[in-house]
Amino acid sequence: MQLTAEHEQIRSTLKKFIDVEINPYVDEWEEAEIFPAHQVFKGLGDLGLLGVNKPVEYGGMGLDWSYAAVVAETLGHINCGAVPMAIGAVPFCQFGPCDQRPSLSAVQTASPRPGCVVTVRSTRLLTVSSVKA
Repeated sequence: MQLTAEHEQIRSTLKKFIDVEINPYVDEWEEAEIFPAHQVFKGLGDLGLLGVNKPVEYGGMGLDWSYAAVVAETLGHINCGAVPMAIGAVPFCQFGPCDQRPSLSAVQTASPRPGCVVTVRSTRLLTVSSVKA
């Protein structure tokens, strides 16, 4: 696979965000036993980095999986394991319940509010009541 200038632009944007908004604070967050998810997710959402491969109709950029792979790889630049794990998400747009896809995808792609979904069966997702678009 050949990466394009657009792939590199996404990588550069995310790496800059990580270097400025995440890595300088990782030790402080660890010491305080916190993770300011609302702040981090809002920043990533404002940059469009939470839904690069999600459909445009659900708030994503509509790009292919190669862009999501670049994002996932770049998240490895974060100086801890928990933060990139928190940023990863189940692809609601493709596999979530049809009636919940728009609201769940909005949380996943642009919301300053992190969401949580639990898989209880391979064919069904349950949402946590506090997740709102």
